[in-house]
Amino acid sequence: MSRRVRRSPVYAATAAVLGGALLLGAAGTRGSGQWDLEVTGAAVKGRKGDTVTADLALDFHGADVQAQLDAENSVPFARVEVRLPDGVTVLSSPENCGRIDGKKEAPFLCEYGLYTNGFDVPMLRDGFHMAYPFTLRIDDTSKLTGGRIRVDAPPERLRDDANPRNSTAPITFEAAGAAAGSGPTPWAVAAGGGALGLTALLAFVLARRRTPSPNS
Repeated sequence: MSRRVRRSPVYAATAAVLGGALLLGAAGTRGSGQWDLEVTGAAVKGRKGDTVTADLALDFHGADVQAQLDAENSVPFARVEVRLPDGVTVLSSPENCGRIDGKKEAPFLCEYGLYTNGFDVPMLRDGFHMAYPFTLRIDDTSKLTGGRIRVDAPPERLRDDANPRNSTAPITFEAAGAAAGSGPTPWAVAAGGGALGLTALLAFVLARRRTPSPNS
């Protein structure tokens, strides 16, 4: 998920010293103001076989926070975890998202794409927004038990979050009914009702013909 650039040993050593100093300086100012990492879930509605989109997102509010914790872009301040129910197939996922350990049934782990440029320290700043749209196919409505999106980071790293409650959000699914073509058409229902009515009428006529007349 992280991006690495091959550099000379001299450059790497210089970056380690200067970049480390910058990172420590930024880390020292992290507690100087309040900040908030907020995730947005989705309410998806569809029928079996439908293709739908879950528009998930991450937003950052408040004082700046260091986005990457080392000069090699290998330790992000936080990631986003996305769990989807068993009843859907993921047709496409965002560029910054991948399955944990590459396993098919594993949750997705998403990054926000802020990396070090030279000796600069990438920061999460007020108003930062990252969209995570997932394109899904509904396969089994009986398994649409819901999912979730949450901020993924060690608890000690999130202790200054001003509103931890919005660090997790649900991903809900509502079945819109039977898929088109899976049930009887209106014409078939009407024809079936007409057949039942005709059968009942014939049964009544036959019963009348078999009932003896009182005068016979």
